[in-house]
Amino acid sequence: MLITTDEKSELLALIRRAKSSHIRWRAYAQGMLSGVPVSEERLPIKHTECRFGHWYYGEGKVQFGDLEIFQDIEGPHELLHAIYEQIHSLVERKKVDQAKVKFQELLEISRSLLEQMELLESEVQNLEIASAA
Repeated sequence: MLITTDEKSELLALIRRAKSSHIRWRAYAQGMLSGVPVSEERLPIKHTECRFGHWYYGEGKVQFGDLEIFQDIEGPHELLHAIYEQIHSLVERKKVDQAKVKFQELLEISRSLLEQMELLESEVQNLEIASAA
């Protein structure tokens, strides 16, 4: 696949924004465990409805949908939302110690997801730039 320098820069920016969005989302789960009130829009939602999900099922899928490395992100991302829902439920029921255990599970999956995103970023970095003829 040949792309222009501008296209490569834009693709890398998309991936970096998606990673940043995921890290922010993870911080909300951590805040919830610490007793920080989490606004309604930051509560657990379906994996297709978060900012990362909008990117993944929108621009991300258009740009990278045929790449196996991109496809491998879907399962862990969906699982993260399921665990976040469990954490929220446990916190609501004042079972913070159990929620903290679940948060460790969330962190492990999050690390894996971010590693996948790094691999995707490397893949884009290695794309050849079309020469101006």
